[in-house]
Amino acid sequence: MSRTVELVLGLIGSIIGLVAGFWIVAYGNDITDYIQTFTYFDGALGDSIATLGWITIIASALALVSTLLIKKSPRGWGVVLTLIGIIMFFVVGQIWIVSGILIILAGLMAIFRVPSPKYGS
Repeated sequence: MSRTVELVLGLIGSIIGLVAGFWIVAYGNDITDYIQTFTYFDGALGDSIATLGWITIIASALALVSTLLIKKSPRGWGVVLTLIGIIMFFVVGQIWIVSGILIILAGLMAIFRVPSPKYGS
């Protein structure tokens, strides 16, 4: 079964997440006044915007790898994608909205999409 839709949604979401992560790392000092906009955590994790950027980069890279492997085991990698999308909403917050929605959609489609029946033979 073709998993092109899941692949495209996952790739777009992962790439947007990578761009957002590099943006946070590069311009973290300029956006420290808006840190509550980007994270739900306080303390050591929430105070270091660069740490949030690196977490975003790592999660987006993992989502990219999961997306590329989605044709091998759609349900397994779909669960991974869905978990990454949901967890990152709580870690990074609002900057993860577009990327997270696309990654969660790709993961849920991979989990619940039923293969079409084979006719003939």
